[in-house]
Amino acid sequence: MTNPFLIGNKIYLRAAEPEDKNIWAVTENHPDPREFLFYALPTSLEEQRVKLEKAQADPNTIMFTICEKETGSAIGVTAFYRIDWIGRMATFYIAIAPKENWSKGYGKEVTNLMIDYAFDTLNLNRVQLHVFVENERAVKAYKKRGFQIEGTLREAMYHKGKYCDFYVMGLLRRDRKNKA
Repeated sequence: MTNPFLIGNKIYLRAAEPEDKNIWAVTENHPDPREFLFYALPTSLEEQRVKLEKAQADPNTIMFTICEKETGSAIGVTAFYRIDWIGRMATFYIAIAPKENWSKGYGKEVTNLMIDYAFDTLNLNRVQLHVFVENERAVKAYKKRGFQIEGTLREAMYHKGKYCDFYVMGLLRRDRKNKA
């Protein structure tokens, strides 16, 4: 493991490094993750480098690269964005790519690590996220961890010729469930 910050059974999270522009580009450019993340424009490695630097300089963003423990390979990214240090809340983001890394329990483990980090280390009271209503696997997984659907952003994004709804899901410290 190289520079681990949060360690799980199969994966670990480490601070994003300049070379991680590659995995960030894969999560935004590859058709499989884009299917659910709705990125519409291609992004270059240089654009990713600049984006990473900007996010790392933002005191209201905490980013991690997701790595397999066994190989040390970067398989995805996760972050808390728009952290409100007064209101004690943040927006959660996760992307794993390529698709061969899906359905291996990595997303569940990352979510557990990030939720524990949010409440136990950062002392946040609320974590929220946005998820495409038709991404049933993700909605089910988030519900299992204790997130609740709090509302629907109607026709929030345009994708594949139609406007799509997104759920706003939230998890409060007091509603936190044991690891799913």
